[in-house]
Amino acid sequence: MLVLSSLLSISCEIEEVGTLNLLTEEIVNVSGERAIVMGRIVAFENIPVEDHGFYFAEEESFLEPMVVSLGATERPGRFVGEVSGLQLGRNYFVKAFVVRNGELIFGNVLSFETLNPSILRFEPLVQFGGGEITITGVNLADDTRVFFGDREAVVREVIFGFQVRVTVPPIATSISEQIRVVTSGVELLVETPFRYAVGKYTLLEEDALEGFSIIENIYFQREDRFFVGMGRDRSNRTTNGILGYENLVWEYDFGKGKWLETGFEARMQRRASDSHTGFVGGGIYQNTVSGPQIPNDNYWYFDGDDFQEIPSPPINMADGFGFEIQGQFYIAGGTLGVGSQVYRFDPATDSWEIRPNLPSNVDKGMVHFVYNDDLYWIDRDKNLFQYNPFTAQSSAISIYPSPMVEAVSDSGGFALVMGHKVFIGLYNNAREMWELDLETLDWGRKQNFAGDVRGVVAGAYAKDGLIYFLRSFAINPRTEFWEFDPEAF
Repeated sequence: MLVLSSLLSISCEIEEVGTLNLLTEEIVNVSGERAIVMGRIVAFENIPVEDHGFYFAEEESFLEPMVVSLGATERPGRFVGEVSGLQLGRNYFVKAFVVRNGELIFGNVLSFETLNPSILRFEPLVQFGGGEITITGVNLADDTRVFFGDREAVVREVIFGFQVRVTVPPIATSISEQIRVVTSGVELLVETPFRYAVGKYTLLEEDALEGFSIIENIYFQREDRFFVGMGRDRSNRTTNGILGYENLVWEYDFGKGKWLETGFEARMQRRASDSHTGFVGGGIYQNTVSGPQIPNDNYWYFDGDDFQEIPSPPINMADGFGFEIQGQFYIAGGTLGVGSQVYRFDPATDSWEIRPNLPSNVDKGMVHFVYNDDLYWIDRDKNLFQYNPFTAQSSAISIYPSPMVEAVSDSGGFALVMGHKVFIGLYNNAREMWELDLETLDWGRKQNFAGDVRGVVAGAYAKDGLIYFLRSFAINPRTEFWEFDPEAF
């Protein structure tokens, strides 16, 4: 009974006609130059006021206030005001106000501190001159300026104080630049250097294999020696009705600047697996254009002097991965049988053993490489997988950033490891070349390929910081030999 009486008493006091309470209720949002504040008029009926809003000041005395006027109203409830033009890193005071019957009424006082600007990141980390990057940060003012070294860049847009779109100036004398951001008079240095997309392509031989346009072949590198061979000729040239040349292996002679036949001959193999380090085998045998495709079980290892034949695995494999880890040769996937199967050859025991399957089907059309004893490959959904051959554990760790078109640019190409980076690109009908840092998993563009895009990669090698690759063509059949300097511009 006492509680009820008390409640009735309070109710009667609040409902006095024409009374209101004014609250400075909440600091909703604060940036470096702006603040959003919420106030509330508490009343139990419409009470007209001539004006309402907020006073802002750096001193609690409010001697020189900034006034945000929201105009007349008669409805009680919450109201929101925004102030701009504040100074970075300053303390401010705010209080709500109303003007009623010519009388200025204030609410309680709240305080807040504006934030200092900072840079969080920019992307992409590598870009062409004339391209665009986006800098993301905190409290970036509309007057933000961006410099690459000492050169000022064009700011296209400042978005809501946290993103700045910038046009990259042309490359000058260095492939790397320090980015400086100046906002509201504060200079910020971006910790990560910006890198230009660079690279230079040089055509070394227009017809490296003397009219032979090689596809479905193998290639490998032993120290600084480059090899390519087997496969077939795109134009299906024959000798006495037999497909010719495809059982040959060529080596590049740097002294003569030419590809020369090695003298190694074997029953013709195409679509074989090879480790790109000297192990090769499998695929199919076909001695005429219309003849049957017969699985081939011949396998070899090039020891630096000769091709040594090694035992055949217990399965047939064509179009499969080949890779070497800790001196052992692995074959995986392919288009015959189970597309995720894995077998391993151990030279110490001269024998093969089955290993756990890969998590998905793979074939030679997918680029793959080995780094720190793990296998990596990019599937046709652009996922980059990492696979530990000893634990059989795998995971998708990144996504290839270049667009792919099914059956047009989702196969072919190459992946070549140099140090802690891998260079990936030149998929079929595509010009893109990318650099992936395998320690940070950051992708960076390289200069687009300058040659005929209709070629297919037939070999890829690395020597003295340079990349070399072969490309074969169906139109005007030939095999070109190129050099790529990834740091030149």
